Amino acid sequence: MILTPEEMSRRHIRRAQYRSCDDAFIDVRLPGSTPKENYSIVGPGVTQNPGQVVNLREPHGFNIGAAGLAPGITNNLHLHFTTEVFIACEGRFTLRWGVRGDEGEAVLDEGDVICMPAWMFRGFTNSGNRHGFLMTVLGGDDTGGILWSPEVIRRARDTGLWLGRDNQLIDVPPGSAPPPETDLLPLLPDDEVRQLRRWSAPELLARGLKPAQRDFRTATLDTALPGHGWQLAPFVGWGLSQHRDHHPAVAEPQGCSIEWLRVPPGQHSAAFVLDEPAVLVHASGPLAVAFNGDIAPLQAALGPWDTLSLPAGCTRRFVNTGGTDAEALLVVRGNAPKPPRFSADVVAQALALDRTLDAGGHLARHSLLPPPMLA
Repeated sequence: MILTPEEMSRRHIRRAQYRSCDDAFIDVRLPGSTPKENYSIVGPGVTQNPGQVVNLREPHGFNIGAAGLAPGITNNLHLHFTTEVFIACEGRFTLRWGVRGDEGEAVLDEGDVICMPAWMFRGFTNSGNRHGFLMTVLGGDDTGGILWSPEVIRRARDTGLWLGRDNQLIDVPPGSAPPPETDLLPLLPDDEVRQLRRWSAPELLARGLKPAQRDFRTATLDTALPGHGWQLAPFVGWGLSQHRDHHPAVAEPQGCSIEWLRVPPGQHSAAFVLDEPAVLVHASGPLAVAFNGDIAPLQAALGPWDTLSLPAGCTRRFVNTGGTDAEALLVVRGNAPKPPRFSADVVAQALALDRTLDAGGHLARHSLLPPPMLA
């Protein structure tokens, strides 16, 4: 498919275009929980306010969102029904988990990522000394909403905010009668709470990745070619990497894959196509994405924490346009590996350099492989 300039512009969501909803959730009036910004960037996310602005509603198989918190501000305990990945973009955050927030605690510094399990109460606080910005990836087009800790809901009701069965906020003026019980989302019963899995800190931290732990390797067929030294480091699921020694920190199916990519100065990827929709979340450095090959060339230059939606079937190429490393997170729909489809010319050039893919889809020296078996 050929991407038009208008379509590329629609899919390139700049950080300055993110629009927050400051009363997106039931805990907004609780002490220490305001001001709190909620962003829905790709997909509607889990907001409980119909006034939430969504930058790009098109289904991708996952949602991209963000939270902005001043120092000391808390996002209270809640659980999701699909995976939730936290990306610490700016500032420091302290995570707590368990229905009372007392089962474990972990700190996220800038560049840290962690994959939170479904059906586990979690909350976080900006524990740094400046405004914090935390991006999120939520699995699925329909995440099913969220469940709040029963104690959070009880405290919120004292402020006049109730949660309806449609998962939307009901604001009851002071002195008014509460909504009928039949109109409200029920609290999670104690017996259900007791059945929730308890996670230890080591178990949860094993689902995270700090910058020093990223296993960057030249991991695709085109990297055999001069100037194509871009790199991948897997985090969640099986993505683009074709390196046989690459293993994600979280391997069980989450509905999408997440990989760090790095493009060193003077390097780029070859043009390739993916059969699944993807989103690129830019982190740092002079990164651009070139579309359409030589047919109708376009290029999107990304700024820090910009989001770029890459539709299935479009030709794209990652390019470093400056003198420092460029890094980003690449999120792609689906649980299976997503091998990039390069042109026949790129495949032939790699073959001439004794590089190919083995029968398992991993990088190998062509000269070491036996000839294909005859049918």
